[in-house]
Amino acid sequence: MTTMYLIRHAEAEGNLYRIAQGQHDSRITDWGYRQIAALAERFRGEHIDAVYASDLTRTCVTAGAVAATHGLPIHKCSGLREICVGGWEGKTWGEIARADAENLERFTVRPDLWHEEGAESMETVRDRVMAALARIAEENDGRTVAVFSHGCALRLALGAMEG
Repeated sequence: MTTMYLIRHAEAEGNLYRIAQGQHDSRITDWGYRQIAALAERFRGEHIDAVYASDLTRTCVTAGAVAATHGLPIHKCSGLREICVGGWEGKTWGEIARADAENLERFTVRPDLWHEEGAESMETVRDRVMAALARIAEENDGRTVAVFSHGCALRLALGAMEG
């Protein structure tokens, strides 16, 4: 059996400025770097055999806290990426609310009914992340791994695991 720590990236500029980041790359904030320092300290005494991260900068930088502490490389995995929100990417949540309030409501309350041109469905993201986690577990049978991903991606995976 593989033990996995599922960890969301530290605060990035998109979080701070309330931007729909999706798969848009953004940098870690000053607060995010403080979170990363606390994360490194939290995992200092934990046994970790491998570190995996979405290939987006905010997750790789966050994963560096655990990887460096344990002298491990970061295995980048695009399957762990955040949901692509299509035309919303890079827009503020306020802009989206003003332009498309009904669709934003669906995204928040009924994500199964949400659709945005060029975006991934929640089901697609869930299946992508679950497949990545299954591959990681298979590659690391009997080991302990730290897996770094994103808020929506992790919530969908955890929901699938909980049934």
